[in-house]
Amino acid sequence: MSLLNASPWAAQAVPYVAADGREVVIAIVKATFMLGRDGVFVRADMESPVRLGDEPSFPDARESSVRYPSDVGLEKCGTDVVIVGDAVSGVAVPVMDVAVRVRTVTVPLRVHGERVYYRSLAGIVIGPAAPFERKPIVYEAAYGGTSDDYCLVERRNPVGRGVVKDAADLVDLLAPTIEHPAHPILGAGETPEPAGFGAIASHWLPRSGYAGTFDEVWRATRMPLLPHDFDARYWNVAHPSLQFDEHLRAGDPIAILGMTPDGPLTFELPALSVVLHGKTSDGRTLAARPPIDTVLVETNPGRVELVVRHVFPKGRGKTLLREIRVDVDE
Repeated sequence: MSLLNASPWAAQAVPYVAADGREVVIAIVKATFMLGRDGVFVRADMESPVRLGDEPSFPDARESSVRYPSDVGLEKCGTDVVIVGDAVSGVAVPVMDVAVRVRTVTVPLRVHGERVYYRSLAGIVIGPAAPFERKPIVYEAAYGGTSDDYCLVERRNPVGRGVVKDAADLVDLLAPTIEHPAHPILGAGETPEPAGFGAIASHWLPRSGYAGTFDEVWRATRMPLLPHDFDARYWNVAHPSLQFDEHLRAGDPIAILGMTPDGPLTFELPALSVVLHGKTSDGRTLAARPPIDTVLVETNPGRVELVVRHVFPKGRGKTLLREIRVDVDE
């Protein structure tokens, strides 16, 4: 099968096996833009390629959060919004709020400077924060973590801070510095939902919970196919607060506050009029105009990736998929 890309964007055709066992081909198209201060998009000088795997935030770490998520996957439920960047203040501050607004939904975070747990008369609490001017928004700084002996793992965020077998072991350790303003972390024993704007790894909750039940019945009757209770929400990579059931469209407004030195980053999604044509051995043409299912914004330097996809049946014999062509519907 061949892929003919007549668009200016990056494209990839990925053979895959669907949850029901059918052989399919996922056609993925990614457009990369740069965003000026006036909110106007221009095409990036270099297109970001379709990513075939996750790229970690900290490649040398034993385990890392995901900085850039893989683009490979079957149809998503709605649209993911992933924000990559730092909290940025014009002056040194111990704490600041940042937020992402998509359509009418606002998702806030509170970002502190470095702080540690200490023992007080009230128990083991978190001390004052050191001032900062720039702070990466990564899950490593949010609530979560793994105990030294791996007996305890916060499966929503194994790389975070705050998880230990004995609360006394927290003394002098770094405390979470990223939290939801409505759920401040004050001391030991608190287990809020890990806060962030970044992508969720496939083996973290809630994504791994959607993969289905891999038990003895599955091994005996289903392996290597996905379980019968596989849920398509597994393919959504965004933080749950930034997953949108209804696909985002051209003209939808997005605003990012507190993550650029020049004030809020505001823009409307540009049009991405991609048409995919699949041709089969018997001469039939299968056409699709897929919606935007992933928006990734890297606030510095103001780079925006938009991804669309469509899953074509691979077919066989006369219905065998011979070619996928990527066109732009002017």
